[in-house]
Amino acid sequence: MITQELSQLRKENNFDHFYEKILAFEPSLKEFISRKLHLAENLGIIDKKFYKPNDILDDVYLEVFNNFNNKINAKDLRKKLFIKSVEKIDEKTILGHQLDNHINSDKILKEELQTLNEKYTVDGDGDFILYDELDDISYHQDDFKPSNLILDDSLEKLMLEKLNLENSTLESVKKKKLFGGLFYNLPPASKSIIELHIYGNQSVEDISEIMNIQRKMVEQVIESVKEKFKLIL
Repeated sequence: MITQELSQLRKENNFDHFYEKILAFEPSLKEFISRKLHLAENLGIIDKKFYKPNDILDDVYLEVFNNFNNKINAKDLRKKLFIKSVEKIDEKTILGHQLDNHINSDKILKEELQTLNEKYTVDGDGDFILYDELDDISYHQDDFKPSNLILDDSLEKLMLEKLNLENSTLESVKKKKLFGGLFYNLPPASKSIIELHIYGNQSVEDISEIMNIQRKMVEQVIESVKEKFKLIL
């Protein structure tokens, strides 16, 4: 088992081989970190190329290595890797902690789903506005925290594909701003699910394990977010 091999490498204080093993165990982690940083750069939250994905990955693996629990199973190890990755990125940005291993995620997501399913969205000041008024949202755009609401083409394309909205187009600048703004303003736990699904290429089952929530809750969030985006496409 992978955890037994890692435990032995930890006893031998062999970080190089530990790194190779854990990298092969969860290869999508690096892509997840890269996409998270890319998103923060795109929104103007951090300077472009200021942080390197490999540096954050090194920090995550080193911390896991130094604090490795030889009783951990593969499921909990995967969960820990993603949580630590988000924590490391949050330390370097102003995104705030999105994954917390000690909160009642099910309870929070139930509350967030109520918000996602309402016929309202949230503007930059946190005020609720009717979806019917989205056509008049342009005067709100300067109130959003990000300096840039338009995601680059690669991020847009990936999001549309993963949400099965690839037949939709974001031709106008206005729609692109709405798309980026709605994504930025997703509730924290719901956004974590979407980021794991899109940027981490994690399945519903994987996300359920990582965030320790029911599978049906993950499915409901993904579907609710998809329906929310459909309103502006």
